[in-house]
Amino acid sequence: MGSYPRVTDIQNNTYELFGPVNLFWSTRFDKAMTWFLTCLQEFAEFAISLDKQNNVPPEKSLKLPYKIDGDKVGSHTIVLSFNKNENWTKALKYMLCNLKWVLYWFIGNTSFAPPSVSLHTQSLKNKS
Repeated sequence: MGSYPRVTDIQNNTYELFGPVNLFWSTRFDKAMTWFLTCLQEFAEFAISLDKQNNVPPEKSLKLPYKIDGDKVGSHTIVLSFNKNENWTKALKYMLCNLKWVLYWFIGNTSFAPPSVSLHTQSLKNKS
């Protein structure tokens, strides 16, 4: 959704992953970030199960560098409300690091081609 990403929970409630948010009262944003973290954890679990199905050795299977537990990544909460900026920033840093590992796993285990490569290849074919 461009600059206005949202996440939806299992009851079909939608939460915004964009600001402005208030440091002291940002419950909708906090829920959105927690649901995003949950989605990241569920995808990692899915990837690990696929690795097991495909007999990938445990040392080569996806393993997130930072443990996700509820609203925490590493030992830092992703919740902005009443959190210290440095703790929240560390949580975001750890989440992005986990996301990068998931992205590497995805690219390495699928036949995914980035859109720019596909479009460039298509434009070259059209010129021929």
